[in-house]
Amino acid sequence: MKSRMRSLLKSRKAQFYILSGFVIVGILYSVGRWIEPPTIIDTSSVALLEDPFIFNNIKEKAIQVVKISKSCEELNYNLDEYSKFVRDYVAAKKIALTFSYTVLLPCNPNVMSTTINMSLRSTQAYLISNFLASK
Repeated sequence: MKSRMRSLLKSRKAQFYILSGFVIVGILYSVGRWIEPPTIIDTSSVALLEDPFIFNNIKEKAIQVVKISKSCEELNYNLDEYSKFVRDYVAAKKIALTFSYTVLLPCNPNVMSTTINMSLRSTQAYLISNFLASK
């Protein structure tokens, strides 16, 4: 009788520990779900927005065009070609771009400065930049 009673007590202890474990896990899971925000903010649309990247790339390459030009005539030609290229590129992406430039005088091969005015307009963004690029 004693041994039967002892094994019965051991099994009840085991049942209590197993049941307690399930209750604790259930409580922790419920508290975790309760603390978690109901919605997670999706910021991926901002990261997928390519308009700022296109705009910054156009600006960076315009500065490089000014720096690699060797003469004033070449500068005007390069900027004109670059302007046509970027307008065609953004038109294919259905983005409106205004790109204008003015070569500042006096222009000599050692010191060439250009003011560039850019604006990019799409359904998601409107970006403007006026800057001076010089060699």
